Amino acid sequence: MALAAGGIAARMLDTSDFCLIVDHALSERAAGLGSLPDLLGLPGPQIAALRDRWFPYADLPDLDVPMTPVPEDQKAITTLILFRGGSGAPEARWLAAILARRAQEPHHLWEDLGLANRPSLSELIGRHLPGLKAANSQNMRWKKFLYRQICSSEGFQICLSPTCGECPEREECFAPD
Repeated sequence: MALAAGGIAARMLDTSDFCLIVDHALSERAAGLGSLPDLLGLPGPQIAALRDRWFPYADLPDLDVPMTPVPEDQKAITTLILFRGGSGAPEARWLAAILARRAQEPHHLWEDLGLANRPSLSELIGRHLPGLKAANSQNMRWKKFLYRQICSSEGFQICLSPTCGECPEREECFAPD
């Protein structure tokens, strides 16, 4: 019997994915790379709410530590994700902030989140930000897709890369999973 969206299987995937993301941030925190709020892009009360939703028995540090100011490009990405995502649910807002923060890191977005692979990230986005997933109809790599969307926005120029049609790495961006 197939489960409806939001059923047990989806909830288990969400629990696993959010645990992996927080665990990755905790590993970076242990390495001295920042506080949990700064690494996740969420203030302590929102991290506590995420924890209470997905893994209520976890004892997380830094929930009372204030975040450092959020860079403008991170704010722009969060806004884009929320605008394109099509969901006002708390999980969508948390995920948007986390994706925007982790997009600041140097590796593939799924790696910087601590997920197993790119399809896991795409599935997570599809469950919580279906409009964003639909907007990435050419299956572009997520980080590149987000920055490309910002770059093509009227009046906002943060990318120095050429347009997709002229880019020598175009095949990499649209490579299959």
